[in-house]
Amino acid sequence: MSGVTGDRPTQDSAGHGGGRAPQDGSASPGLGRHVIEPAVFAALARARGGAVGVGLLRAGQLSKRMLMVRALLRSADGRAEAGAAEAFYRGLVELSRRDRALWRRVMLHPYLDEGLARAITALELGEPADLRRLERLTSQPGHEPWHRVRAECDGQLLELRLADRGPFRDVHGHALAPPLTAGQTRRWEETLRAAWEILVRRHPWHAEALASCLTTLVPLLPNPDGTVVSSAARRAFGAVAASLPADPALLALALVHEFLHVQLGALLDLLPLHGPRTDARYHAPWRPDPRPAGALLQGTYAHLGVTDFWRAELAAGTGGARARREYDTWGGHTDAAAGTLLESGELLPAGERFVRELRTAVRREPVLSGRLRGRADLVADLRRLGLRDGDTVLVHAALHAVGPVSGGVRTVVDALLEVLGPAGTLVAYTQTPDNSDPSRWHLTRGYTLPEEDWDQERARMPAFDPHTTRSFGVGVLPEAVRLRPGALRSAHPQSSFAALGAQASYVTSDHALDCHLGEHSPLARLEKLGARVLLLGVGYAACTAFHLAEYRIPGRPRRTYSCVVAAPPPHGRRWHEYRDVALDSGPFAELGAAYEGTGAVRRGRIGSADCRLLDLGAAVDHAVQWLTRGPSVRT
Repeated sequence: MSGVTGDRPTQDSAGHGGGRAPQDGSASPGLGRHVIEPAVFAALARARGGAVGVGLLRAGQLSKRMLMVRALLRSADGRAEAGAAEAFYRGLVELSRRDRALWRRVMLHPYLDEGLARAITALELGEPADLRRLERLTSQPGHEPWHRVRAECDGQLLELRLADRGPFRDVHGHALAPPLTAGQTRRWEETLRAAWEILVRRHPWHAEALASCLTTLVPLLPNPDGTVVSSAARRAFGAVAASLPADPALLALALVHEFLHVQLGALLDLLPLHGPRTDARYHAPWRPDPRPAGALLQGTYAHLGVTDFWRAELAAGTGGARARREYDTWGGHTDAAAGTLLESGELLPAGERFVRELRTAVRREPVLSGRLRGRADLVADLRRLGLRDGDTVLVHAALHAVGPVSGGVRTVVDALLEVLGPAGTLVAYTQTPDNSDPSRWHLTRGYTLPEEDWDQERARMPAFDPHTTRSFGVGVLPEAVRLRPGALRSAHPQSSFAALGAQASYVTSDHALDCHLGEHSPLARLEKLGARVLLLGVGYAACTAFHLAEYRIPGRPRRTYSCVVAAPPPHGRRWHEYRDVALDSGPFAELGAAYEGTGAVRRGRIGSADCRLLDLGAAVDHAVQWLTRGPSVRT
């Protein structure tokens, strides 16, 4: 079901499960080819796949389950269950025609995989298969008899089913908690909110992935001695199980640890990382019994998450001596286990690449802060770097690089606004490239949508709304700026900017629909204002201002873009196509290094983050000259 093409791991879902799609026109949606780009593969191996990695894995799970439904139909042929299987299949087909989004939710129910596997196995063995439990998962989507809990911090939302009843939860292998009382549900929600705050503010990379994937939390009973337990299941994508700890940090840790089990299981469904199971067993430092290579890989990857968690707690100064002890212990165990895997001879080439990336990640040393940074600390750092009262500044940021900040992203925005003062303006790039034609989602969203689904997605995608549409792929700071009272946002449906301060209206007004980042965009207005660019913990590859130079070079290639925009009633939305420069940030890292070599860039630290401050106009002028010379001249 999978293979490797060049440096790009791939999986062709049409090759999994066998057989052809029904030929009566009622086929479930077609199956596409899943491509794992090298950068995404490496990020997944380092536990930094984020929403892009989750989107790829989700698409793979959808294909897998579509094939399993077909396999159920074939296995039931000629059996007493044939009628029920046919009705189950037809119900899903009808749902896909009636409500595509709801169909996806049903197909990605965490326990549908396990239910289908049990039914197919029973039928293949000639045993009775109870399909009624499968129907319970799909008959009333959105109306399950489960509690729903919400946790929100700094604009990031986690919403989960608290699944204290329902079929197939026994797959987690621990004692299930009985149905929750109102008081128990309240305690779960309170602890989850506190755990979510820890994740968003100290582990934002894990928070992003969890919010994109996790839909279900199953309450477990603790061990008889009172210790907490947690679990993930290979056939339960999107679900984790745990007993309720007294310390929210332990719930945050359990979510990280178990989510990595979930993530690796979904990746293995797309791409094998090791060969068939052998009789060989290997030492796992965290348990007494030797493990097969596949089980050791699962444990090693999940303990990368444990190491990463305690590394960040140690850097934050919030875990005390325990954080140092846990980080040293689990870092050593995980590194040793990675070495065992690499020496085992059981890893496939993709598996070797995966474990090498994992080992590099686990060996990364924490940047110790000794304490949480506050607003005054950041203000001092910003002024030391050279940001001034009255400046207009475009900020690109990776806030995890700053280290722990009391109050998180809100404090960072507060500090920036304090330094800029009433006459200054803070600007952030709130792009929405995911508002694009489904045929380009492999580029704009990081995963591929089967061609058979393109028309339905085109019909249902919402129009861009500058007031409500979330930014995509630019981190938490742009969202914090966008959501701040008084913020304004430009109207471009794919390349908008948000601004706060004295020049916010001028910067964000009249952003032409056919101009991403050129003369009729906020970048040109920022140049006229003498704006500066702050790269806060990010490199020059993120420097959006360099795109303005692309518009000033004659003969730059152009292409057609498409997106959904608002339209007058009764339609409310329409697809908009336009021609614009084919943007290419590929050379920006090299370009930025060359510009920095001129001495025009101020460097310093904000918290733990390596930062650069530069004048936008001068940087764009340099970029025009540098890009015009071409690679052969530059080298």
